[in-house]
Amino acid sequence: MSETSYLQEVVILLITAVIAVSVTHHLRLGTIMGYLLAGLAIGPTGFALIHDLETVRLLAEFGVVFLLFTVGLELPLSRIKVILGSAFYLGALQVVATTLVIAAIASWAGFSTSASLVIGGALAFSSTAMVIRILSDGVGLMSQFGRMGFAVLLVQDLAVPVFLVLALALGAGGDSLWGDLGTAGLKLVVAVIAILGFGRIALRHALLQVALIREREIFIALTLAIVLATAYLSHLAGLSMAFGAFLAGMLMAETPYRHQVAADILPFRGLLLGLFFMTVGMAVDLDLAWRNIGLVALLVFALLFGKALIISFIARLLKVSHVDSIHLGLLLCQGGEFAFVLFAAAVNVNLIERAEAQLLILVVAITMLVTPLIARGAQRLAAALERREAVNLETEPPEIEALSGHVVVVGFGRVGRAVAHQLTAQGRELVAVDLDPHRIAQGREAGFQVYYGDATQPDILLSLHIEKAGAVVVALDNAKAALQVVALARYIFPDLPVFARARSESHGDELEEAGAHLVVPELVQTGVKLAREVLDYTEEKAAE
Repeated sequence: MSETSYLQEVVILLITAVIAVSVTHHLRLGTIMGYLLAGLAIGPTGFALIHDLETVRLLAEFGVVFLLFTVGLELPLSRIKVILGSAFYLGALQVVATTLVIAAIASWAGFSTSASLVIGGALAFSSTAMVIRILSDGVGLMSQFGRMGFAVLLVQDLAVPVFLVLALALGAGGDSLWGDLGTAGLKLVVAVIAILGFGRIALRHALLQVALIREREIFIALTLAIVLATAYLSHLAGLSMAFGAFLAGMLMAETPYRHQVAADILPFRGLLLGLFFMTVGMAVDLDLAWRNIGLVALLVFALLFGKALIISFIARLLKVSHVDSIHLGLLLCQGGEFAFVLFAAAVNVNLIERAEAQLLILVVAITMLVTPLIARGAQRLAAALERREAVNLETEPPEIEALSGHVVVVGFGRVGRAVAHQLTAQGRELVAVDLDPHRIAQGREAGFQVYYGDATQPDILLSLHIEKAGAVVVALDNAKAALQVVALARYIFPDLPVFARARSESHGDELEEAGAHLVVPELVQTGVKLAREVLDYTEEKAAE
């Protein structure tokens, strides 16, 4: 292909993306849907404007790599322990259960046992790229629900090399399956130790030396080299490149350079990730779908409904709330990008026929295509269920009437609970408000006055007698809502001290501009710090 042809296709990609995303954004369908529709329009079964699909797919894969790297930047090693927990078991059980159920159905449909296991494994994965983007744009990765969804995706990513080895070994036949799986596990351990161990030693020194040069271009070049090198090392170990980049991001999160790295990498991530979503749209074969419309519709519905049911059921077994179980099942019910890799491997070793693989890839691509719409509907359903459950919650607490000088805690998640424990340990009275019925129930069981309500509405704050409060603590997971509450509280009562939790440095600056008396970055032990500041402030006021 000539250089001008490459240039022509790049221009087509960019212009189509700009037009499609602008239209879907105007229609409130989200940017992901715009990229998907753009890819569908210019793909082989659309207007066939793009011919070099392999190069496009290669570039698109780097979009997922950079996405996982930026996720790692927000998750230092100390925070990973908090994220996994019971969600690790949810992810593991989901992969095993979904694989076995789909494998049983595939075997009943006439596939061999080996082919059925590979098909079940491939369809058990969800789309890491799509779900993380949806979580980041919605409830946030660090919310309780976001951490749970991310943990499931992380477990799925760890299972990819297992199923890849399984596909190759089953296709080759022989008695080497367990040996191959053992070798794959050893490679995984070595790769993780090499990246986290050697990387921790070398990374700080390399970043320091380059930072001393004070040339931004060189710093960006080093950042790209770190991302791509760890992705390549992970690939050599049989893992996904995205998983290696995630480990690199975790290492970078421990350094003082993480904010500059995040700013430098953002343009690469956004553009390449958009390209990834476009390749998903290109993978939808409209001709094949039309010829097999009945079968394709049945398989798409079965995959979406079946996975949602399995994930929701396992989540409920692990004591996840009713609302979050349903929401999680609907969010993770699509097929994932790793299914494309596993089906290609299965075709290469003659486990399944190429025509069968193309049909399955089409099904996965369609489930990914409709994911933004399902996610939007799932969020509205979850909100409606929460409101319905909240009807049973006590709304007019008589004990609030007698409160004066109390602390109003907005948001009763991890940080809000830490604040509450610290304040009550010092004999301070408090009242808290949250929108999550599960958190409210937990708080009341622990003896706290926690009530349902949206604190961005003035009436809710007034119902908590904020006019008689000694201080307000804003500990919301949602950065935008936290900003609204701070501004509202400052507007209603200009002299009332407002203490706020900041998700990032830039968020902290916004909170201070909105009128927060003191802002505590999330990287500090936020709940303890907030409580200490509130106690110090109120004691000083009492002494005056």
